[in-house]
Amino acid sequence: MALLFTHAAQLLTLAGPDRARRGAEMRELGVVRDGALLCAGGRILRAGPTDDVGRALPPGLGTIQEIDCRGQLVAPGLCDSHTHLVFAAPRLDDYERRLAGASYQELAAAGGGIRQSVAQVRAAGEDELARGAAARLRAAQGLGTTTLEIKSGYGLELEAERKMLRAAARAAAAAGGEVARTFLGAHTLPAEFAGDRTGYVREVRERMLPALHAGAAPEYGAEFADAFCDPAGFSAAECRAVLETARGLGMKLKLHAEQFAALGGIGLGIELGAVSVDHCDAARPEDAARLARAETVATLAPGANFFLGQPYPPARMLLDAGAAVALASDCNPGTCPILSLPLVMSLACSGMRMSAAEAWTAATINGAAALGRAAVCGSLRSGKRADAAVFAADDYRAIPYFAGHNLCRGVAIAGEWRPNHGMD
Repeated sequence: MALLFTHAAQLLTLAGPDRARRGAEMRELGVVRDGALLCAGGRILRAGPTDDVGRALPPGLGTIQEIDCRGQLVAPGLCDSHTHLVFAAPRLDDYERRLAGASYQELAAAGGGIRQSVAQVRAAGEDELARGAAARLRAAQGLGTTTLEIKSGYGLELEAERKMLRAAARAAAAAGGEVARTFLGAHTLPAEFAGDRTGYVREVRERMLPALHAGAAPEYGAEFADAFCDPAGFSAAECRAVLETARGLGMKLKLHAEQFAALGGIGLGIELGAVSVDHCDAARPEDAARLARAETVATLAPGANFFLGQPYPPARMLLDAGAAVALASDCNPGTCPILSLPLVMSLACSGMRMSAAEAWTAATINGAAALGRAAVCGSLRSGKRADAAVFAADDYRAIPYFAGHNLCRGVAIAGEWRPNHGMD
């Protein structure tokens, strides 16, 4: 069935090149007033003024489902390029201890943190993990997200990592929508390799990566490889070894870089051709200058900073230098349980002084670019996948302004309209 959105108060096309935007480009949303969007066969056919889109419709469309969007906003579906959506349980003990003053590093030393999630995931069944991830994926869709990345990294041994990736694939099949899978075996050192960092890095490179990349296991394997370049994770040299092995297997690269300390992760990611370096809290001016010259996207996750009570990433420094910036939720059970990209956009505006237009670009086309999908989604252009989000607001600035409100009326995913209950 063809899908036609009409009379949108604002249609955000994000018109422009199919790549990450930077500089002044990030403030150009391609706003069309009284806009319309025509989709068929899972693709966008037309986007523009309602009178133009509705004139002389192409033959052979068959039944057309028309959705009147008067007084509302139609935008590209949001692209969340960094999540840890497969997990077994929230880390509520960590939360309580953190509120009492414990640091991330102290929690990890006491057996909490990532290692607690590892123990829980290893004990959980695949069915349980898949059900939980599917429920979170549907919740994210109800907030406007149509493309999302899911990482492994709470297994830290071959079969548990496989179980996580299989659960991510099953969640995507159950909930629909585009899901990119990322292998994060180099997340932290598991307890059984305490004192043997070299041995664990070898395990990741020689056993896990060859078995879990998409070429070896197309039905559930990972498209991307990631590593946590941090004192609580792995050194730049260890991350290099892991990512170079992954690249040799044909995987695309991402990197947790400069979240808690400056270890050179941003420069490493750029050197290796990573699609994104994520967090960047401790980025320095020289990092911003390098990002401005690189295709690598700086993905910021201010929800984690908000939840941890830590200073926000230096978004303005990165933006003003000319870096391509994306926004992601970093949804995970320990340091950021936030699923809402509209809330992340609010935090980006209030906490990092991004403009509303920059936040929109960062959560759409730049998020798509941070997943190597800028030619597929992230903007409303003829030929792209028909992913869109409709919000009960007549101005794009209202979405970050109404922090914590879910104004999403529904999403189209590959041309299928999914209204939010009670808002259609």
